[in-house]
Amino acid sequence: MADRPPDHRFREHVKDLFAMHASERRGVLLLCMILLALSVWVWYEQWYRTPTQQDLAPLQARLEQWIAQRPELRADTVQPTLFPFDPNTIGRDQWKALGLTDRQVDGIQRYQQKGGTFRTKKDLGRMYSIKGEQFAALAPFILLPDSFVRGGKKERKPYAHKATEQRSATIRERGPYTPFVRMQVELNTADTVALIALPGIGPSFARGIVKYRNRLGGYVSLDQLAEVFVLKDKPEAVLKLKEILILDTLAVRRIPINTCTVEELAAHPYCGWKLAKPLIAYRNQHGPFKIVNDIRGCVVIDEAVFRKLAPYLSVE
Repeated sequence: MADRPPDHRFREHVKDLFAMHASERRGVLLLCMILLALSVWVWYEQWYRTPTQQDLAPLQARLEQWIAQRPELRADTVQPTLFPFDPNTIGRDQWKALGLTDRQVDGIQRYQQKGGTFRTKKDLGRMYSIKGEQFAALAPFILLPDSFVRGGKKERKPYAHKATEQRSATIRERGPYTPFVRMQVELNTADTVALIALPGIGPSFARGIVKYRNRLGGYVSLDQLAEVFVLKDKPEAVLKLKEILILDTLAVRRIPINTCTVEELAAHPYCGWKLAKPLIAYRNQHGPFKIVNDIRGCVVIDEAVFRKLAPYLSVE
């Protein structure tokens, strides 16, 4: 039997490939009809169907009501105005200007009505109504010391053992006992002699601390000691100094931003010529600043610069 030509064998192979039973042909036909229907539906939805307009007013009303109950999410929330303040003397409006809510102010006023006072900056940070990030932003502007000296003698417990009693009697025979009191010095008013008298402060440290204090106009935080040139690479020394120094921020010398010259402003370590020139130009163009917070309008004053520089400025 002669072999079939190649084209004939290919046609037979194709026939075998598409050979289907009646039920298989019905299934393929049904699948094709479904695909065709879906194609027509997609084509209609994309080119001819007009989208229905949904009424979003109820949803918008619910959203606005929810935002109204969350003051921190409102778009029209007033940005806090930071300025030097004493938490013992300012009123409710000034607290709210600093960014506190009515609920937070109520907590502070209840504390004050019960006789509570703020003696140091950390006392305000201990208020449960003040968030950690809020206190961090307010701390440089609080006109209170970082710490204070505790006075008085600690009560001693009676000795129980006989040997200890004998030792106490020997000490009494030698003379009255004078307890050791750690001396602390106020950093913004001390001279180099007073600083050198403290343990851990030599002439080099004292000169560097006083020199940088004069450039700043005074320290507003003991953390600024780490910026002193001779202390930059000595974090252990800074920690020890923070234990024996206290601050009186009322002694800080502030720059009158509405009357100072470019040279006076540029002399401050936190400003320099790159900030002083555009800031004075902004004042000349827009008029005197009403509050220190208004310097934020100058493009060169970002948040970090404002937090460092604002405690050294005044609008008086």
